[in-house]
Amino acid sequence: MPWMGVLVAAFMLTAAVSADALPPGGSFSDDNGNVHEGSIEAIAAVGVTRGCNPPTNDRYCPHTSVSRGQMAAFMARALGLSAVARDFFVDDDGSLFESDINRIAAAGISKGCGPPANDRYCPETAVTRAMMAAFLVRAFGYAETSHGTAFIDSSDSPFSGDINKLATTGITKGCNPPANDRFCPKGLVTRDQMASFLARALDLDPIVPPPVILDLEIVPRDDWGAAPADVSKMTPHTIDRLTVHHAGDQSATPTGPPRYRSWQAFHISRGWGDLAYHSVVGIDGTVYEARDTGFKGATGTNYDPDGHFLVVLEGNFENDVPTQRQLGSLVDVLAWAATEFDVSPSTIAGHRDHASTACPGGNLYPYIASGDLEADVRAAISASSS
Repeated sequence: MPWMGVLVAAFMLTAAVSADALPPGGSFSDDNGNVHEGSIEAIAAVGVTRGCNPPTNDRYCPHTSVSRGQMAAFMARALGLSAVARDFFVDDDGSLFESDINRIAAAGISKGCGPPANDRYCPETAVTRAMMAAFLVRAFGYAETSHGTAFIDSSDSPFSGDINKLATTGITKGCNPPANDRFCPKGLVTRDQMASFLARALDLDPIVPPPVILDLEIVPRDDWGAAPADVSKMTPHTIDRLTVHHAGDQSATPTGPPRYRSWQAFHISRGWGDLAYHSVVGIDGTVYEARDTGFKGATGTNYDPDGHFLVVLEGNFENDVPTQRQLGSLVDVLAWAATEFDVSPSTIAGHRDHASTACPGGNLYPYIASGDLEADVRAAISASSS
């Protein structure tokens, strides 16, 4: 039964490490400044997570959606479930998480993904917030529920009962602070959010690692082969806001500096004097110096970039997904710019917030619109000054 696993998990808590025992920045290199970092360290300390890039496991991939296979591993480790001989599902053979899947099936935490047969688990399917509620309620045996519906958008969900039970425990407060009257049951759960849900369920205190001093490494223009700028065609400005773009051409080759040089040549041909952006974040997360920050950027869309610090991520995020290294570097470069130019992170916006465009892409913009990017940048600044 699930409650027996909770006793095992409670015993595991004695293995927790103190923040002082962690290196600067903690166990993982890609969650520094993340608002869930303390919870990530807490579940790592008790063995619930090992990272996302075996065998090195120095990254957590905080913004990646949790798959049903990963959820099985989280649950099996959190509850200390023992291996079982029975193979419950036909579609998880060869999955890295097959043993974990069988463990949680034996414990009654999962019934499968294809009723009424329920002979499939769908290990690669992303976990929604509603599904997450069902996993946690079954795992930890939550039964209490408040009268009525906890959230205005969950009554039609097949998991509404589980959502109400989870809300009653205080493990979830909703998805739209400060009102928090919505649960967003169809929204996908990311790995950093899942860390906080698990830490609350296991009654773990956050473990905040020693800070990483904010020392952004930027590849100088000369080192990536930028051509001289024509400052006679550029306008001085004072930075007072932070704006995120995507390049829109991830499928193009080559990547890196050769591509940035071609961008620069095209932008100069348009009479802009230099590359339109002040910083470029490559697919591998490397940050490159571009336009002099003392001059306003340029755009082919209908807004005036005067006062905007423009950072562009290499990629087309209408089709592709930004890499975890890019997202980490985006936080770092915005934290640097906010500090360098004394600009509030509350000014962080996407290109589409100022002009009629899809930029910075449907796979990046939600990170901005949700406020998560601002929160991560604030946390990075705070961590560097503590």
